[in-house]
Order: sequence, then C-alpha cells, then structure tokens
Amino acid sequence: MANTNAAFGGKLVGSLLGAPINGAVNTYTAPASYATDLFIGDPVVVTGARASGHQVVNLATAGSTNQITGFIVGFEPTPGIVSLGYGAASTLRFPIVADNPEALFELQEDAVGGAIAVASIGLNVNLVSGSGSAFTKKSGWLVDSSTVASDATCQLTIRDIVTRVDNEEATAYAKYICSINLHTRRLAAVAGI
Repeated sequence: MANTNAAFGGKLVGSLLGAPINGAVNTYTAPASYATDLFIGDPVVVTGARASGHQVVNLATAGSTNQITGFIVGFEPTPGIVSLGYGAASTLRFPIVADNPEALFELQEDAVGGAIAVASIGLNVNLVSGSGSAFTKKSGWLVDSSTVASDATCQLTIRDIVTRVDNEEATAYAKYICSINLHTRRLAAVAGI
C-alpha cells in the first residue's frame, strides 16, 4: 500500500523521556505587521521581540543552521481564527506552540532524492518549506529526505518511524518521529549517530 502524500507539518506526539506532553506548549504572538499566513503544524522561531504580552514568532526558515522554537499546535481564538481556521497574514494571531526541547513530532518526508531508509534512524535531517492549505488548515512543511546526514547543523533528528497501518516504512511520503535538533532553547545541537 503506497503512502498518501498529504503534508501536515509537525504534529506533537510525545516526548523523548516519555513524560506526559501536557504543559509542553506556550502562547506566542504573531503581530498584524507580520504578512505571512500561519497554519497548524508550521515550524516557528522566536524573533527576540515581545508584543501583546508574549514573545513574537515568525515562520522558521528551512535548511541547515536555521533554528526552530517549535511547531504550531493551535491558536488562541480571535475572530479571524474562528472564521478561517488558520492564522491569516497581516492579522494579530496568538499561536500556541509546542516548544519543549524534548518534544517529539510526527512529520512526513518529501520523497525528493528517494525515501528515507530505516537505517537513518538517529541521523539528522532538515525541513523543506511548503505552503499551508486554507482548505485543510494544515501546514505544507515536510522533512527533506535528501538531507539525511550526521551533520549537527541539521534542524531535526529522526527518532523513529511511525508504526501505523497507513504508513509504509522506507517508501515515499513515509511518516517519521523527529525531535528538534536546532532548538532555540537547547544549549547545543548534536550530530546524528
């Protein structure tokens, strides 16, 4: 059975130490001056600014050396969020972000350069950006399967393969469990094993 190509960004699924994931999220601000749509599953990064009582985040940048604070898991309700279901550009948004450095996320790979091998568990990988969907309300970001390496400058670490009947491992568009390697709250990134 072939995997479905349906990107969703990063979905919070657990933690490295097996601790409960409740409380692993915080609220941030995306001000109206930020002219980029935000979707559930998008990776974001803090900017160093504060607004409306929270740290400001922007959409993260894909690729080596680019840090990530976490993935959006929802939004505080505002009229725009309620009517659209996502954080529309140039509106005040309060994304709820899974920002714990020990958090684990499910992500789909892009199958560019071939599928990620089972032997790649423990190696690092980068993200590839994708446009979110106003229809599904989900992110379009994926794991960049052509960047699997032990390089400490990669954004994520592959921790496992999703074991589920709708996920055929080591084939195109497979889903993987990853942690953030280049986390804004982690002291240092590590090389893959």
